[in-house]
Amino acid sequence: MKNAVGVILLLLMIAPHAGAETYFFVGSHFPILSEETEDGSLCGIGVDVARRIGLKLGHTFTIRIVPWERAKTMVKTGDADVLIAPFKTPEREKWLDYSATYFFVDRSFFFVKPGSPVTWDGTFASLQGLKIGLVQGWSVGPVFDQAKEALQIDYAPTLDLCFKKLLYNRIDMIPTQDREANAAFKRMHLNDTEKPIAILPELDINYNYFAFSKKKNLSVFKREFDRMLKQMQTSGEIARMLKENYGISGYK
Repeated sequence: MKNAVGVILLLLMIAPHAGAETYFFVGSHFPILSEETEDGSLCGIGVDVARRIGLKLGHTFTIRIVPWERAKTMVKTGDADVLIAPFKTPEREKWLDYSATYFFVDRSFFFVKPGSPVTWDGTFASLQGLKIGLVQGWSVGPVFDQAKEALQIDYAPTLDLCFKKLLYNRIDMIPTQDREANAAFKRMHLNDTEKPIAILPELDINYNYFAFSKKKNLSVFKREFDRMLKQMQTSGEIARMLKENYGISGYK
């Protein structure tokens, strides 16, 4: 009898992790979302949420931060399982299976040089004749993505270089998220009088997801991941993590 009870207890202990697997997540250096510090440690709400879900499910998640174009290619080809923090676009949906809900909300604006006469009225017709800086391979969200073919775009490999072009009058404006802009200003050591200014109206509101490679058979894993992600969102767990770890309030 004692042996039988012992076996039952052992099964109960290992049952939650009986189907434990290892999955490979990739992201890029996006402030607040996914970052690698100078000592090689990883942080960001996307990293934090993934790790917590891994613990809840009993899986092992390997996470790497690489350049954005490489991260997308790795998931597109099946060399990685999950991409951290992409916006949802029709082109990406061809090769990505997005999580059922998002984990972060981004707000995008056009930024102009201090003192610039450039304005926008919320219509892309008002931007005709302006040179707009954009990071190669980035999406600012579907609103801008659909309109950019009719605009004059000047591409650069990094956001910092875009802002340098703006400050040297080589471009007129830059569309980006406020968290990305603030991180760039900090890296560039710009003081308050030098920082480019976000102009209204707001360009777009976008949502950051986890997205699973369609090259891999991940449907079962995605269902259980979605269940945990939704649970963390509706319970307020993600909101608490953002406030406690990154000082961000008002997440919905």
